[in-house]
Amino acid sequence: MVDFAEPAHLTPDRFCEEAISRTGLSDFGDPSYLEGLTLVCAGMRGDHMSVGGRRLLADTSINYLANRLRVINHHRQDPGLVDTPVDAPIVILGLPRTGTTVLSYLLDQDPQWRSLLNWEAVNSVPPPTSETLRTDPRCVELLEFQEAVLPNIDPPPPHWEWADGPTECTFLLAQDFKAAMWESRVPSADYRDFIAATGMTSAYRYHRMALQVLQSKAPGTWVLKMPAHAYFIDALLDAYPDARIIWTHRDPATSAASFMNLLAFSHTLSMGAPDRDWIASTTPDRLVDQVRRPMTALAGRHENSVCHVHYRDAMANPLGEVERIYDWLGIDFTDAAATAMVQWLTADPLAASRKASYTLADFGLDRAELLEQFEDYINAFDVELD
Repeated sequence: MVDFAEPAHLTPDRFCEEAISRTGLSDFGDPSYLEGLTLVCAGMRGDHMSVGGRRLLADTSINYLANRLRVINHHRQDPGLVDTPVDAPIVILGLPRTGTTVLSYLLDQDPQWRSLLNWEAVNSVPPPTSETLRTDPRCVELLEFQEAVLPNIDPPPPHWEWADGPTECTFLLAQDFKAAMWESRVPSADYRDFIAATGMTSAYRYHRMALQVLQSKAPGTWVLKMPAHAYFIDALLDAYPDARIIWTHRDPATSAASFMNLLAFSHTLSMGAPDRDWIASTTPDRLVDQVRRPMTALAGRHENSVCHVHYRDAMANPLGEVERIYDWLGIDFTDAAATAMVQWLTADPLAASRKASYTLADFGLDRAELLEQFEDYINAFDVELD
């Protein structure tokens, strides 16, 4: 058995060989994934990575490659699949830590929407049916594992997704090795520069292919969520020109502090301890771009194609904001959907992941100086500051 804690084994060739061995498949499709994978592997070999972190990230990479093999093979077996439409998805985006997760979970309580579930994003083939979305053995197995592990994580993770709940599209984009999640787990200047400038067309093409597989047996109107869709907004709109955008807003300084706390947790998993200097030096510019890019890209779109949701309003009156979203969509907000959402809010299954305290000072940053960089965004959308 290959020990992927050894830097010499952390190579694209070894990862691909292992994925082929696990699946019995060998066609990865478009080689677009190779450049990102090469940079991710180089980052894993760095001295700053822990032994456990290397093993974890290697296994994650191989699992993603294995899912890519299965998705590509499923398309080969059903060549007409590539022409099936992904009509008018609802896409939730914005700065990180602005309520996108809670909003996606609330909408998921209404069965008319089709969420991308955590388990199926990385174990997509065979695709589940509408009836087995949350009872598929792959989902149940992962959920049982999560339930056993979560109580032993101290402090609780700042962000948590259950196997049977909505997930971020980053886990699909990551299978083309073009995703912000790789940068958060493998701090690398080379990958940072790559993801900031690379074209994302191939990643969103693969994203669409995966959705086509998943909707083939469990159809519905997609509700997709990933804050970084805002960063990759041009590629998103090229892939889904009829997308209906929900843009969430929050005090950028609060959002940044919360996101950097999340990055520190990710660093702990991969390196044993966070590199706070790296986080402080790279995060603000990325987040500024994450609001400026959609400000430019969405400026010419019809106002009815974008719905703006402010964090403070959503937290104070979540059902009121959801009802406003339904009005924007031109869809009735049924009593049954409202009741299901209230039940979810009452149970609050994500509460365990929202306990840690954090401030910008933890990363040596000044709130006033950071907010200056977001002045045009704050003024454009009347963002209320904390």
